[in-house]
Amino acid sequence: MKQARALAGLSLGQVAREDISRTAIYFVETGKAKPSRETLELIAQRTGQPLDFFLAGAGDLDQHPVARIAEMERLLVTGDNAGVVEAAEAALTQKYGGESEARIKLLASMAHLRLAQPVLGRRLAVAARTYFEQASDMRMTAEALGNEAQAAGLMQDPAALQIAEGALATCRALRPVPQVLEARLLRVLGHMLLAAQRWTEAIECYEEAVAVGDVVQDLHQLSLLYSGMSLAHQEMGQINEATRYAQKALTIHETLRDRLSQARSLNNLGWMLVKLGEHTSARTHIERAIRIAEEQRLETGMSEFLVTLAQLELGEGDLDRAAEVARQAIELTVRHGEMATAAEAHAILGRIAARNGSDADADEAFAAALAAAKTLGSGARLTQVHEAYAEVLEARGDLVAANRHLRHAIASHRPAALLESRSAIA
Repeated sequence: MKQARALAGLSLGQVAREDISRTAIYFVETGKAKPSRETLELIAQRTGQPLDFFLAGAGDLDQHPVARIAEMERLLVTGDNAGVVEAAEAALTQKYGGESEARIKLLASMAHLRLAQPVLGRRLAVAARTYFEQASDMRMTAEALGNEAQAAGLMQDPAALQIAEGALATCRALRPVPQVLEARLLRVLGHMLLAAQRWTEAIECYEEAVAVGDVVQDLHQLSLLYSGMSLAHQEMGQINEATRYAQKALTIHETLRDRLSQARSLNNLGWMLVKLGEHTSARTHIERAIRIAEEQRLETGMSEFLVTLAQLELGEGDLDRAAEVARQAIELTVRHGEMATAAEAHAILGRIAARNGSDADADEAFAAALAAAKTLGSGARLTQVHEAYAEVLEARGDLVAANRHLRHAIASHRPAALLESRSAIA
C-alpha cells in the first residue's frame, strides 16, 4: 500500500480523505492492521492501482500480473525500455484480466515512446485507454491520453494538441487532482504547444508544471521539461535562458544515460549555436547528436537532426552539402509522415536553389514546402514558409509575388489566432 501511495504521489491524508482515518492507513502500511475489502477497494481506486496490486501473495509471484507490472515499472524507471517491451510481450501471452493487460499495454506504450517508436506506442496507449474508459477509470484514462498525445506529437499529427488538452482536462476533473499526473500532463501539453509554435503558452505550461509538482522528483520528466523550456525561450529569441535550460536538460540526460534524450538536447544546443553563428561549436554538438541517434537506430525524429545539420551547412556556405543533407531529411519525412520537418527541409532546398540562381528549382522546392505545411492546417509553420518564400521572391525582384505570399502569411496566421482566442474563452 505504501508503494501504491508513493507511485500516486499522495499523502496519507489524500488517500484517507473523510471516510478512512490516517491512522488506519498508517497501521495497514506498517503491517499492524488489515483493511476490509471495502476499504481496500477505496484505496486501490484512490491510488490508481488494480485490486490485484495489493494481493500479490497468492499463487506463483513470478507469473502474477502484479509482479509483472512491478517489474516493468522498475525497468522503466531504470531506463531499460527494451526490457519493458520484452517483458510486456511475455506478459501479454498470459491470460490476465482486462485491467492488468491494460496497465501492461500502458507501460509498454511509454517504453516504445522512449525508444522513438510512436506508432506502436500510440496503438498500445489507445488499447489501454479504451479499456480504462469502459471501466470508468478516469485517472488511468488521463494517463493513457497523455501517452497518446506524446505519440501523436512524435508523429507530427496536428491532433496531438487536442489530445493533450483532453488528457489534462480529464486529470483535473478528478477529486482530488493527482498532482504528479497533472504536472506530467502539463509538461506534455507544453510540448504540444511548442510544436504548434505557441511559445508563450508553452512556457506558461512548463512553469505551471513546476509549480504543481513543487519539486519534481522524476529526473526524466524534469529533463524533458527543461528541454521544452529551452526550445520555447530559443524561439522567442531569449538565447541566454534557452541555453541555461538546455544545459540543465543535457546534464540530467547524461546522468540518467538517456541516450536519445541526450541526442535531442545536443541537437537543440547545436540549433541555437547555428543561430548565434558559432558554427564550430554547433558542429560538435550536432554531429555528436547524430552519432548517438545512429547508435540507437533512431528512425522517427532523425529528420530533425538532419535539418539542423543542413542549416549549419547552409550557414557555412556549403550549399551542395546542405542540399544533400536536406534531401536525406526529406526521404525520412516521407517514410514517417513528418510533415512539419518536411516543410522545413523543402524550404531549405528553396533557399539553396535561390542562392544558386535557379528560380525554377526554388519555386518547385517552395511549392513542396507549402504543400507539406498546408497538411498541418493554418498556423505558424505555414506562415513561416510563406514568409521565407516572400523573402526569396523579393530578393529576386518579383515584388508582386512577394507581397502575395506575405498576404498569405498573414491569412494563415489569423485563423490560428482566432481559434486560440475561442479556445481560451471556452
